[in-house]
Amino acid sequence: MTLDRRRFLTSLPLLGTTAGRLLADVPGGYQAEAQRLTDLLQRTFWDPIARQYRAPVRSAESVDSDPAHNNGYVLWPSVEALHALAEGASMMTRRYAPVIHEVVAGLEQYFDPEKHAYNAWLTFPGNNDKYYDDNALMVIALAKAYQYTGERTHRDRAAEVMEGFLRGGWDASGNPGGMQWGTDPRNPATADRAACSTSMTALAALWLARLGIDRQAHVAFASTLLEWLLANLQDADGLIMDALEPPDWRVRRVKWTYNTGVALRAHVELYRLTGEASALAQASRLALAAVTRDGAMYDSLVENREQRFFYDSSFFVPYLVDGLVGLYEVSREPTILGEAERNAGYAYEYLRDPDDGLYFRNWRLWRIGDEQLATWQALMGQTHALEPDDSERSNEPRYDNIPLADRPLVKTLLANAGMARLLWVLARARGG
Repeated sequence: MTLDRRRFLTSLPLLGTTAGRLLADVPGGYQAEAQRLTDLLQRTFWDPIARQYRAPVRSAESVDSDPAHNNGYVLWPSVEALHALAEGASMMTRRYAPVIHEVVAGLEQYFDPEKHAYNAWLTFPGNNDKYYDDNALMVIALAKAYQYTGERTHRDRAAEVMEGFLRGGWDASGNPGGMQWGTDPRNPATADRAACSTSMTALAALWLARLGIDRQAHVAFASTLLEWLLANLQDADGLIMDALEPPDWRVRRVKWTYNTGVALRAHVELYRLTGEASALAQASRLALAAVTRDGAMYDSLVENREQRFFYDSSFFVPYLVDGLVGLYEVSREPTILGEAERNAGYAYEYLRDPDDGLYFRNWRLWRIGDEQLATWQALMGQTHALEPDDSERSNEPRYDNIPLADRPLVKTLLANAGMARLLWVLARARGG
């Protein structure tokens, strides 16, 4: 089964224009930049004494905690970092296998053995703040770590989390169905039936099937999840909406790159495991919707559609790139790779800070700082006011009473782990 090449090509926008270089043209290519960034983020954010990722200063996703863990990161960015390491191990096993072992051991501090799941923060008695998308990501990262390192404990933990926790988040009633987002009843939003938890759990099940763990059962479970996702959260434009919200289960219509990206990647994996033509057709539909520059994945503030790039963040865009690369790997259609590379080149050129080598979060440069806004205005030939994102700024208390735009810019683990993973995925697709 092959991709409908004519339909795909005639539906794609022109891919020839780009701001900045393609990393394939930079000495060392994607792999060199992926390795540089992965090693740098590990030096910058990993605390071997606390056995935890910690922010240099209080910032997004870090927690004000006891002295030993102060500014420690919650599970989400920590899993993203593990995921980047696992992708690195796919090409440089000896370099990253010991680092993966150290990080997984440190993340045991978040694990609740009674619930077979990872908490959003360090486990303590009564902590029930668990998220199904976080744990699905953990299963995926551990499955990849096992595939590339052969460490059996990674495989066993991935299977434990799936069977002991993730399956329990599925609402089989059909009213409304879907995967719940989290477990903490004090937070009403955890009852959402979320695209992220549903599609990520599907992809986690497919990864376990790929490893030969209860293959038939995991493929069937993933198929059920994806059928629900498309029936309830796929919009008419082909993109995936965010969630059904209680109590009346209205659709939250916001469209993030990662929701469509994970759904795309899961359908590619379903096709790989089953050969089902419908799975490949759905993957193609999702990809077409995602790379339409008049669509919701792009910064519509840019007037010239040929100069539009993804609107999202350096921790969400990698999921879409992963989906596009997955489709490229089964179709070998180079134009699929083109838009992923175009956006990666943009991030390399404009999100990477030459002063420290780390990346900012926002693809929309006008959300970072004055310098990035000026760059965006020059690139796009437009003017716009700075709209600073607080997640790009220091959260230290001494800055509480000054305007957001005047607070120092910071770099975060989430942004850099996401970018490192994006680079490894493209390095694999390009063979280096």
